[in-house]
Amino acid sequence: MGIKNLTEAEEKEFYRLVGKMNGEETDKEQDVKVKKPEIGTRYFYLDSVGDIVNAVWDDTEYDNTRWDLGNVFLTEKEIVFAIEKRKVEVELERYAKEHNDPTLEDSYFILYDEYNEELDYDVWADYRPQGAVVFASKQLVFDAIESIGRDRIIKYIFGVESVGEE
Repeated sequence: MGIKNLTEAEEKEFYRLVGKMNGEETDKEQDVKVKKPEIGTRYFYLDSVGDIVNAVWDDTEYDNTRWDLGNVFLTEKEIVFAIEKRKVEVELERYAKEHNDPTLEDSYFILYDEYNEELDYDVWADYRPQGAVVFASKQLVFDAIESIGRDRIIKYIFGVESVGEE
């Protein structure tokens, strides 16, 4: 038995706890998984009309409001992806609102089957999964997929870049 039996993450946590036990101050920021940009870092955000704007992080009220809304991106690639993802989300939401029966009894929603690299559906009668667009029937699920585009949904909603590519 010994420290060698621990995973790397467990070992780091062990040493962090030993340091805390010994009264050593630790930088609380180092444990944060998602950090705000450092002052002076250039970042991108989406303005009110959908244009990509860049700014320098100065930790101002504007910077922090953008951060709180999830509107801070460190690369142009990240913001372009986020814009396309939001477009697909809106298209799915609008398709559901336009086609769902007002007396929604069951909750049908889109799933991604990683093993088969295919979109599928699931249904729950009494629950609605967080963040899922709900459809009134499995037929509407497949109609929405056809209308919006299978590859777009897989790429932007489920974050899978290269479906079916070998």
